[in-house]
Amino acid sequence: MKHPEDAIRKLDFFERLDDLQAAKLAEHATVTSFPKGAVFYSEDKASRGLHILLSGKVKLFKMSEDGKEQTIFIFGPGEPFCLCSVFSDGRLPANMAALEDSRVLFIGPDSFEQLITDDPAIMISMLKVMSLRLKETMGMIDSLALKNIPARLAAYFLSRHRDGVVELDITYRELSKILGVTPEALSRALKKLGQEALIRTDGSTVHLLDVAGLRVLSEGMEEQPATRRTGA
Repeated sequence: MKHPEDAIRKLDFFERLDDLQAAKLAEHATVTSFPKGAVFYSEDKASRGLHILLSGKVKLFKMSEDGKEQTIFIFGPGEPFCLCSVFSDGRLPANMAALEDSRVLFIGPDSFEQLITDDPAIMISMLKVMSLRLKETMGMIDSLALKNIPARLAAYFLSRHRDGVVELDITYRELSKILGVTPEALSRALKKLGQEALIRTDGSTVHLLDVAGLRVLSEGMEEQPATRRTGA
C-alpha cells in the first residue's frame, strides 16, 4: 500500500468519508513502519495526532522503576490508539511498542480537527472506542487489585472466547504481562484450571470446558461442594 489514501479507504473508522474527504485527508497523512520490538512512543516523548494501526500488532504498557512491565492494551489492524494525545499536549501516559513488524497511519491534529468539524459522526465513533477502553481499563484495575491469579485468568478467557474457544494471538509471556503476574505464576494457574477440568490448552488454543465454572471462579465466589465435575 503505497499511498495513505489507499490505507484510509480500507479503514472502518473512516467508512463515512466520501472520495473528496479521503483524498484531502490523505494529503496530511503519513504511513510509518516499525520493526518488531521497536518502542516508538513513550511517556517522555510527545506525539499529537491520530494513530491507526494498519498492520501488525502493538502494545500499550507501563514500566515500573524496578523494571516490571504491565501490559495495558494490545491493538490489532484497524484499531486507533494514543487517542488521549489527539487533543492534548501529546504526552502519553504509557509506552507503545511493536509486538510484530507494524505499519501505522498518522494524521496530524489540525487535519483531524477539521475532519471532525466537517463530519461529527467520526467523533462519535472515536468516543465509542474511548468509552469501551475506559470500561476495559476499569475491569483490569478491578482484576489486578481484587482477584487472585486463577480468577484473573478465568476472566481473561471469558472476555475473549468464541463458542468456548480462545485463540491466543499473543505469547503466554505477553499474557502474563497483561495479567500482572510472572510467567511461572501463569503456568501454575493454567495447570490448576486444567486439573480442575475448566480448560484444555492446545498450543495457542484454549478450550473452555466449563464456562459456568470459570464464571464462578472469575467472580471470586466460592463454590458449594459440587457435583459439577465429579458427578458425586
